[in-house]
Amino acid sequence: MQQLSNQKPTADVLSCLLIPVQGGRLLLPNVTVAELIPYQMPQYKEGLPGWVLGILDWRGTLVPVASYEQFIGQKTGAHSQDVRIAVLNTPGEQEKLRFFGLVVQGIPSLVKLEESTVKENTQANLLRGQLMSVTHESGTAIIPDLDAIEKELLKIAAL
Repeated sequence: MQQLSNQKPTADVLSCLLIPVQGGRLLLPNVTVAELIPYQMPQYKEGLPGWVLGILDWRGTLVPVASYEQFIGQKTGAHSQDVRIAVLNTPGEQEKLRFFGLVVQGIPSLVKLEESTVKENTQANLLRGQLMSVTHESGTAIIPDLDAIEKELLKIAAL
């Protein structure tokens, strides 16, 4: 729970978003999401790995857009009719990549979490890009490894 507890606005409660993706939900601190925008086809650039769908001009900043499902090695199906892009603040402190987008399958739900109500699911088999599986009052979710996604994006010279 280190990633969540480091960003607590108060001692007891953390505002988070449950973000729907194909095959589950991601749990992120609210401050991680810069904006949720309608899906736009990113501009594809030659040489990008399959999980990077392309580059999007967001508020004058070029932002790589990734498929979380493809990054973790899962197959993707058809997008829901509510497909969107969540523009995320990068966890690192470098200037080259300040934001990246993840394709999401709908509108995130705001949840207020208390540390005592979130339990790590130690039985889960985590994949690349998954930091932790948790259970909470609203069910189960994955805390994604945004550092790993950022690190892989920074390796791509085309960005």
